[in-house]
Amino acid sequence: MKVQKVGSRGYLFTFDEPYKTNLYVINATNHLFICDTFLGSDPIKDVMKFLDKEKCTTKPVVVFNSHYDYDHIWGNSEFKDSIILAHELCRKMIKDEGEDDLKKYASHKRGEIALTLPNVVFKEKKSFLEDEVEFYHTPGHTEDSSSCYDRVDEVLFVGDNLESPYPYIRILNIETYIETLEEYLTRDVNFIVSGHDDLMKDNQLIKSNLTYLQNLNQNQVDSTKFSKEQRGIHYSNITQLGELKAQAGKKESALEYYNEAAKLLNEAEDSPNVEKLKEQIGKIIEDLSK
Repeated sequence: MKVQKVGSRGYLFTFDEPYKTNLYVINATNHLFICDTFLGSDPIKDVMKFLDKEKCTTKPVVVFNSHYDYDHIWGNSEFKDSIILAHELCRKMIKDEGEDDLKKYASHKRGEIALTLPNVVFKEKKSFLEDEVEFYHTPGHTEDSSSCYDRVDEVLFVGDNLESPYPYIRILNIETYIETLEEYLTRDVNFIVSGHDDLMKDNQLIKSNLTYLQNLNQNQVDSTKFSKEQRGIHYSNITQLGELKAQAGKKESALEYYNEAAKLLNEAEDSPNVEKLKEQIGKIIEDLSK
């Protein structure tokens, strides 16, 4: 566990296993705010032990879940007697999919886990005025995604709405995601904390993620110079969008994304996995074309 002091009252906790993930804490006047809870009891106990040494644990704890993904909520059970705050959709998604995620990603567990739902929800925002901390709905990576803004240190915690090199998309309405990133650019920020990247001191990742999303929304992404990592993320995004479009009955639009996916696979190096994906995408395109 790596710990960084951020501004006058923030602590950034970074874990590298099973993959790099951040947890952010604001030691405010009246509350200790913990943004996301990672993968179980063990890392949370380490975080609280550190905060206890810093004499931060004498005030009420407010836990915030930025979205329903398992790697952001499995430590909730360590805070059953505290406020666990999230967007109303986040609670619903954890309730609907949480048990399946516990089975699917069981190898990622760190310590004990008892699936624990948020016990306070909001629709648009929830503010703690005396602490100058605001939580607000920012749909993007997922429909339930929300962000935290610390007005004292001007720190913006965005969950998985920002990722390098490109964000992973799991919503149909890209315009909404674009609006979220545009809203981020209107805020005065000294630091940006995301779920899986290094601490940021400028808005360059917001701008680059925004450009990618704008191009993707217009089906104008130029993938010819993509790295293997960029190609993989883009492939994931366009197949996800193709699936969402098909589910919404928008076959023509879905076909555009799947045809782009087929093009990417044709540009990739041959391998058994690529050949299998080509067959799968080809079958989907055939079915949508009927």
